[in-house]
Amino acid sequence: MNSVNMGTVWDRATEFLGDNIAAVTPIAIAALFLPASINDAIAPLGANNPGMQLGISVASLALSIVSIFGELAIIAMAVDAARTAGDGVRSAAAQLLMALLTSLAVLALVLLGLLPLIGLVAAAGIDMKVFATNDQAEIAQALSGMPGGIGWAIAGYSLLWIIGTIWISARFVLALPALVDERRGFGALARSWQLTRGLALKIVGVLVLYFIVSAVAALAAKTVFGGVLGLVAGGNAAGSFAAIVTSVAVGAVGTAFSVLQAAFIGKLFIAARDRTQEATGHS
Repeated sequence: MNSVNMGTVWDRATEFLGDNIAAVTPIAIAALFLPASINDAIAPLGANNPGMQLGISVASLALSIVSIFGELAIIAMAVDAARTAGDGVRSAAAQLLMALLTSLAVLALVLLGLLPLIGLVAAAGIDMKVFATNDQAEIAQALSGMPGGIGWAIAGYSLLWIIGTIWISARFVLALPALVDERRGFGALARSWQLTRGLALKIVGVLVLYFIVSAVAALAAKTVFGGVLGLVAGGNAAGSFAAIVTSVAVGAVGTAFSVLQAAFIGKLFIAARDRTQEATGHS
């Protein structure tokens, strides 16, 4: 079976974005940039106001759904060059519910892997409620009192769970393209599993690199804009001018990486599909 060259996939993704920047930009602004900026701006508002936290959480969930819609539209366009922006939006709208359901199924699988870890924590005599407080000092104190053997077991299993989560993400990364291009429903998960066979390690490498670069870029934007504007404008409290501009900057960086990710996934789907068709002799 011929291998998929990630460098070639990357080149095709950037070429697609270069050729379709006018069509992709409105989708990116409306469905990726605005939700990310709004979410970053409202997230701190609930820190000292528990009464607002539920509303902010609901708003963040709604904004995340809008972002998934935007990514679906760009993926649909990247998979089929004949699709216009309108076609991409219609494909995304048609498959949005199924995309949410398949994403929840993968999330449930990942969370299922936490059950042994929860059992280890319970065996150590630690009250699980302590983790809901988000008080780092209280959590550290609770963890410091557990037996050493269980502590090493928790650390070891946590590492395995992280590795497993990354691997599962790699195997199901092509589920969204399979949804918008082949309309496979839950079968998109099996299709992604089939197409990523033999590619998992390469995809893991790309995912890890993407996470590191995007996290560093977002942190840099937040540090530079938040720090400089905070000094100039007299602070960057929630709702302040500095906080809003910083949210916009972070949203712009996140949007750029989200667009690149969607285009890359679309082109990776094509490459993996072509590889599978060549191996099976199908056209």
